[in-house]
Amino acid sequence: MNNPQGGNEPSIDTIAGDIVDGDPSNGTGRPGKYTVATKLRRRPAVWLGALVLIAAVGAVLAVTLHSGSPSGKPPNLVGYACHGAQATLFDNINSDAVSNGGSQPSFSTGGKAYCLMYVQTYHWNKGKGRPPGSVGLVRSTGAALPTYIASLPAKASSSQGVPNVNWYASVSIAKPVIIDGTYSCADSDPSTWSSDSASGGAGFCIVEASLALSPSK
Repeated sequence: MNNPQGGNEPSIDTIAGDIVDGDPSNGTGRPGKYTVATKLRRRPAVWLGALVLIAAVGAVLAVTLHSGSPSGKPPNLVGYACHGAQATLFDNINSDAVSNGGSQPSFSTGGKAYCLMYVQTYHWNKGKGRPPGSVGLVRSTGAALPTYIASLPAKASSSQGVPNVNWYASVSIAKPVIIDGTYSCADSDPSTWSSDSASGGAGFCIVEASLALSPSK
């Protein structure tokens, strides 16, 4: 549209074009003269800088994914062998009265590697017990382990004449499961997992293991 006043004053079209070109929100849904892509094509330096930035972000992401991707047992756990007798590594069970609803208790291996051999939880459930589900461990810190460790099918035994109170699972040492770090006990039914104030509200759990020796020892 031409300037109705004539002269050298800028036209309305020119003013509108300048406003749209200078609008930082242009290209995000608001009508405008140029889209972001068009502006980049008009500015080679900006386009080149954007390509460099995208390449850099891609390289960082690739390194992160590669370093965090599961690849089986890490090198420092390959070749470990179970050694010695099965012993209690963690046990927070006590004789106080219990209630339902346990959180996951955690423990550390104290900087040593162990072969996991046994996990047990407790489900008094107001004297009714509970048909077994699964038990296991969840890794918080330390060397990566197979994910199945968190869902070992459990068997059950009675306690004080009540069936299905003790949930337990054994781990074969034919294919050792090495633990080395900080872990939490896992239970498929935390609503009936027994706990009390002495355990800090954490579900009762026993973990047994044997020492694991590295190939260099």
